[in-house]
Amino acid sequence: MVLVLTVTIPIFIVILAGYLSAKKGMMGPESIKAFTNFVFYFCVPLLLFQNLANARVAEQIRGEFIIAYILAGVTSFVVGLAIARTVFRCDNGEQAIHGLAFSFGHTVFMTIPIGQALYGDKSVLPIALLIAIEMGVVLPLSIILLEIRKGNQRDFLSLIKTVFRVVILNPIVPSILLGVTASVLNFELPVILDGLVNLIKGATIPCALYAIGASLAGLAFSERLQETGSMVFGKLLIYPTLVLVFMSLFPNIPVEWRNIAIIAAATPLGASVYIVASTYNTYVNRSSAATLVSTLLAVVTLSILVFLFDPGA
Repeated sequence: MVLVLTVTIPIFIVILAGYLSAKKGMMGPESIKAFTNFVFYFCVPLLLFQNLANARVAEQIRGEFIIAYILAGVTSFVVGLAIARTVFRCDNGEQAIHGLAFSFGHTVFMTIPIGQALYGDKSVLPIALLIAIEMGVVLPLSIILLEIRKGNQRDFLSLIKTVFRVVILNPIVPSILLGVTASVLNFELPVILDGLVNLIKGATIPCALYAIGASLAGLAFSERLQETGSMVFGKLLIYPTLVLVFMSLFPNIPVEWRNIAIIAAATPLGASVYIVASTYNTYVNRSSAATLVSTLLAVVTLSILVFLFDPGA
């Protein structure tokens, strides 16, 4: 219960502070964009790179963990897509966003502080793997479907270039790959880099959470409440359940890794869902509403999970 009060609840208080500051006009759209870019393109990649470079990746990496999370993510994506297709009669693009909403969360900004609080440095590698899977597998699935909807299915090379650009130009994925490479090669980080990361480390997560809250202020509710509710239910309940099921198929996966994966799956819809929807002008209002509602409800669901997984409980 202590971790719920000292970690989970403060996370959402910082998000609320960002939301209120944007609503009150303390931060305009340009300020929010600059603030978010600073965190996403500079702070978080550096933090992930340093943590992975200093970890014993080659000794700790587990293939079964990767397989289980990919299976859970793709299954959740397909479930969301199928519901959009059969229940709500959505078109192909809307199905892609609905599926992405089921399987893409705030793994970077929310799972990192919770994982650190629960398991310390042991959480670094599994969280990095989860981020890489969501960025490198789940997100491209939706991009491929959306590009096909635009009529680009005949130009296979163009489709591959678009997916590659989405993955590689995202600064998180290259930082993970470079960090893993540095660890495997036993590369000793320059002292100046360690000093830089240590300087920004304390501010990275609070700034990221504040930016999440500020960005939520620009979102709106949708009239299509059933579809919004479906996305929220899928992200907060179906996805974590699928992760638990697939992780249970591999008994050698450490309990800490399994718990971190469940927490990551239970985070609210990630900002990328709304960004992709806006980019392709598809399902924008409904993904906007689902992001807001899932963030509100995640206060409860994540608090329950942290209470259940607290090693000191």
